[in-house]
Order: sequence, then C-alpha cells, then structure tokens
Amino acid sequence: MKHSVDIAHFDRLLAGTADPGTVLLDARDAEDSQLWHPEGPGIPAFANVSYTEFVEDEDGALSRLPEADSVYVICARGRSSQYVTGVLRQRGINAINVDGGMLAWAAHHRIVRLNDAADGFAIYQVVRPAKGCLSYIVASGGEALVVDATRYGDVYREFAVRNGLRIGATADTHLHADHLSGSPGLSHDSGSSYHLADEDAQGSALARDAMPKQFDIGGAKIRVLTLPVPGHTLGSTALLVDDRYLISGDTLLPEGVGRPDLGNKAREWTQFLYESLSGVLGKLDPQTVVLPAHAASAAQFDARGACERRLGPLLAGAAIADRDAFLESVEERVSRSRQPAAYAEIRKVNLGAPVSAERAEELEVGMNKCALSSATP
Repeated sequence: MKHSVDIAHFDRLLAGTADPGTVLLDARDAEDSQLWHPEGPGIPAFANVSYTEFVEDEDGALSRLPEADSVYVICARGRSSQYVTGVLRQRGINAINVDGGMLAWAAHHRIVRLNDAADGFAIYQVVRPAKGCLSYIVASGGEALVVDATRYGDVYREFAVRNGLRIGATADTHLHADHLSGSPGLSHDSGSSYHLADEDAQGSALARDAMPKQFDIGGAKIRVLTLPVPGHTLGSTALLVDDRYLISGDTLLPEGVGRPDLGNKAREWTQFLYESLSGVLGKLDPQTVVLPAHAASAAQFDARGACERRLGPLLAGAAIADRDAFLESVEERVSRSRQPAAYAEIRKVNLGAPVSAERAEELEVGMNKCALSSATP
C-alpha cells in the first residue's frame, strides 16, 4: 500500500477544515524550514524535525514529534521524507509522505472560477499557494486574456486546451519583484501579444507591447478597461473587468496596499500611490470585487480556495480620507522595512535578463513580501 499523497491532495487537506489530530512534519533543516514551509487551516499543528536527526538519533527525533493521529511528512523533493515516513510507520505512527516535497509545492497551482456561468464570460483565479501568487484568466467567446502568469506556463496552456480557449493576449499588471513572470514566455509559446506598461519596461529586452486602454476579449463580448495606478511601481495598472471585477495587481492587497519602495523613491511613489487610491480607484463602485496579485497567508483564502475582497472596505482600511496622515503612515512603515535581497535580481530577470533553472528556483524561495504591512522590519 502506498502511504503518500500527491501535491493536489495535500493542498486540499491544507485548505480544508482544521483537524486537531493531524501534524505537518517538515524533515528539512531548521534554516530551510523557518524560511519557507506550507501552512493552512486544515493542518494546524506543525513540527520541524530533520531527516538528519532521524538518521543520527531515531529515538531523540521521535521524542520531539507531538502526539498525532496522522503525520504528513514533507522535505525538499520527497525522498528524505519518504525515509522518515518509513521510520514513523515502523513505530506504529500513521505517517504519510508528501510526494515531490517542496519542489512540487512550489510548482503547484489551483484554479478557481470566480463568477457565475450566467455572466456570459468566465474569470478564473489561478492560485500558486506556495508563493501566494494570484494570476487570472478572463475568457469569452473562445478567447482568453491571461494576467500576471507565473513562470509555470504549462498551467495556463493546458487549461486553455482543456477548455477550448485560445490565449489571445497576456499582461502583467506591473514589473514583479517577488517572483519570475511567465507572461512573456506564455505569450511567445501561444503566439499572443504581451503587455506591460512603458513605465515599468525601461531597459527591457523583451518582445512587448504597451498596455492598451482596453482589451476586447472574444470579439468584444467582454471589455477589460486598463487603469493606470502608479505607486507600487510607476507602471502599475489595474484591469476592470465588466465594470465589476478589479484585477488590482499589488496596488490593493487583502491586508492593505502594496509597498511603494521598490524603486528606492518611497516618498515620491507614496504620493503616486495615494492619488491612485483616492483619485482612480476611489471613484469606482465600492462593491467592486478586488482581485489582488498576491495573498500573504492561507488565512486570506475563502472556502473555495480563492482570495477576493470588496473595494469599499479595502479603501477604508487604507485610511485615504486624510492625505497627510496616509503619507506619514506609509512613509513611517517604509522607513523601518527593507526589500528582500532577491527582489532587485528578479526585476532584472523579468525585464529579460537570462536565468538558469536552478537560480530561478533559488530566487523564488519564500512567501511574497509585496504588501507594505508584510515588509520585513
């Protein structure tokens, strides 16, 4: 009998109802585990006891494991955890190996439809839970617009084939700093256009088109307006779908606003951010559904496994009623934060600089830190 689960099953367990009798055991070294490990309400208990500890002192390693009805074991690639799973099962513990480990977790995506079939178009959120990255597929009349694709292009290509869609265009809401964009590669492979605002494309070596005023998908059956919202980056662009759904990029996030310090001009960009929030997004219907580019934790997803918010409460939480107070608050938080070291290199890669597969994996280790409230102190 195979005592393991694939990564999709593991994701469903994490996102499910809390099971107090279940523990997630990370068999990697403490440094790697502290930097990045899966989390979710379905498996609330966590332990880090390394493979090395099990090899060198099996009894000592077992003594550090909390009592549990079931133990899911994960490591970097699923091999060390397989050994640990075997040890635990020999000791009478119901242990289950997570196939593929963190490598599989990093590549895993789930796709959730956000709207009703009666709308006449479809909008899907593509969730990469390991990074908290959220991308979107807007489909109408057999054509699709893909927004903020991750570097795993097969996810979008295979979805399009399964659903009889042609990818007509790809777009990035801004020059991403936390992860490697897959939009240019997806555009190349699908023969579609790639769009990034001129302000974010300075020095780009990519085949690229400017951001249009609107996208007409499926013979203009659905209109997607583009709204310049500088602040997180100078070229940040929000996409308003059917006047009801706002793909906000990192301008608005579930826990607040995107950090305005990526260009090392925080004071200037904070003022742009305020104008974008109050002068552009503040004019939209407060009931508009906000679809951000990132989530910061598993707690920000709903029972469907999707992440969305209403515009009105997000803007209220951003406290934009008082301009001076907003600027002061944002600048104070920026002053005690710093960007992750990898962000500068990621931006260069997203403008076309070459990167090896191994380095790409290294650059994307860890959850995103795009929200100002999650900036590292």
